[in-house]
Amino acid sequence: AKSPGAEKAEGVLWIPGGDSKLIAPLFSQFESLKWLHSWAVGVNYVVPFVKETFMSRPELVFTNSRGSFSRALAEWAILSAMYFERDIPRVQKGREEKKWDVHKMGELVGKTMGFVGFGDIAKTTARIAKFGFEMKILALRNTKPANPVPDELADDIFYSSDPDGKKKLFSQSDFIVCSLPNTPDTEKYCGASEFAVMKPTGVFISVGRGTAVDEEALIGVLQSGAIRGAALDVFYEEPLPKSSPIWDLSNVLLTAHCADWTDSFTDGAMSVFGKNLDAFVNGKEMVTPVNVEAGY
Repeated sequence: AKSPGAEKAEGVLWIPGGDSKLIAPLFSQFESLKWLHSWAVGVNYVVPFVKETFMSRPELVFTNSRGSFSRALAEWAILSAMYFERDIPRVQKGREEKKWDVHKMGELVGKTMGFVGFGDIAKTTARIAKFGFEMKILALRNTKPANPVPDELADDIFYSSDPDGKKKLFSQSDFIVCSLPNTPDTEKYCGASEFAVMKPTGVFISVGRGTAVDEEALIGVLQSGAIRGAALDVFYEEPLPKSSPIWDLSNVLLTAHCADWTDSFTDGAMSVFGKNLDAFVNGKEMVTPVNVEAGY
């Protein structure tokens, strides 16, 4: 069915929850379209269509809500690190058993936090870790610039072009935060060979997209106790199937892909949309353009 006024629309706001397959048949009605904005940060659900369409219409621009949920996810990542470092499961068990359990606790100061992917979520988390807890920051980035310059947040940067870069980050970090998007290049990017070199006291924290993690390999090191634990907000399949062994792992902190669903969720997304809208109306450079080829 034809949408009234669609032919005059110059911009479209897509809010996930609807069927992204509807975009393709509707798109032909948007004869004047110049801009498509995604309410979500992850855009894998619509990238295939955008790639195909934007090739024939290079004047179109695609933006997302990058940055709007970074603070909430950063807080969750820091919470996860403290959960394991302060051994909250032991604390809770002591209360449940009414046991006055005096024990030595760890602290984040001086520990190393490594980031797989160093976009807005990672940098927001790194800023809190570095300046709030005096942690050492390591980062794994995709592309090495021709003339690398010192980074204000990362004490050391590894690159995916270095065959050993990923393993160096995993082996040197006390906490590893993965915030990678869902793209063909990030499929099971964190796998058995990476988990195998983690410290026995290491913790893996996943806040990007679950498809970037080889869950079978992660489950293996968690079950064997090869690493201390994992904090997972995202999963390869969502909702997480009840048959998944992850549910039964006592060394896992688990949330249902809702770490970013806070009181500021709507205001944050609207703020980013508003900034892009202002740029669009005034002919300025868009604030959060998506690299369609890269998928994020």
